[in-house]
Amino acid sequence: MSPEPILVIKDNDSTIGIRVRIGEEFSEHEIQLNVMLAYYWDNDLPVIENLVDLFESAVKRTINEVLPHENLLLKYNLITDDEIKKASRFEIHLLEVKADDQILRLDGKILALKGLTSKEDYSKGKIEKEEDLILSNSKVVKLVEKNIPTEKKVSFKEFAKQQRLKNS
Repeated sequence: MSPEPILVIKDNDSTIGIRVRIGEEFSEHEIQLNVMLAYYWDNDLPVIENLVDLFESAVKRTINEVLPHENLLLKYNLITDDEIKKASRFEIHLLEVKADDQILRLDGKILALKGLTSKEDYSKGKIEKEEDLILSNSKVVKLVEKNIPTEKKVSFKEFAKQQRLKNS
């Protein structure tokens, strides 16, 4: 019997860490928030939608490096303090992650960020205490279930181009 795959999500003030481990083998990627947020703000791109897309893509890529698969099922609640285009805070609560038929154990299932409407708000910091979580006073809770097929690898430059085209 092979070891159980584990997906770990960790966030801090400047990064979102994504790590997958199966036995002794692991893969890890980080999303540099300062760089990505500056890019989104400077190009007037929708911040939350793009961060969620980038997060999904990074999870997919990280899992695929350790556990090659055709389809990735991501099931999560997306919680915001307003409709997504106006929201300044959001949380992703992972509910289920499955690569083909292999379920991944989830560790660190909540990603929570705030102050995403402007550079000034973001510099005040991300959510640090559990009681600051949006869930208790959220306005919008959306269950998201995505089946993401494996695609060819793309460079960051190509990913950024795809994002611009998608949002224009």
